Amino acid sequence: MKRIAITVVMLCMFVSIAFAAQDKTAKAPAKPKTAPVDCSAVNDAALVANVKDKLSKTPSLKDAAIDVAASNGTVTLTGSLGKGQLKGVATNQAKRVPCVQKVVNQITVPKSDAPKSKNASQSQ
Repeated sequence: MKRIAITVVMLCMFVSIAFAAQDKTAKAPAKPKTAPVDCSAVNDAALVANVKDKLSKTPSLKDAAIDVAASNGTVTLTGSLGKGQLKGVATNQAKRVPCVQKVVNQITVPKSDAPKSKNASQSQ
């Protein structure tokens, strides 16, 4: 019993020493910041190209037929996607492009064929 008590006390001492030895002022390495983009030099055509490039590099959207238009920092997305969640992905990716101030998402998602009700099939 005395050995167990001594072992527990020693273990507690080692654990407390390990916690005390940690450097609490150490900071995680910062991500390198990219140079800010001068949005006054980015025209609508360049903005469209940048958004299309971003969408094409997104794995879930690379094969999607999404049309992009831009006007004074507002990007409009049109087209059709198979899944509703991809509509949000497209919006988020477009917002990540520098100089995009607003995204108007007009992408449509076709409704899947709803199962027919039992009453409709029984009436025939």
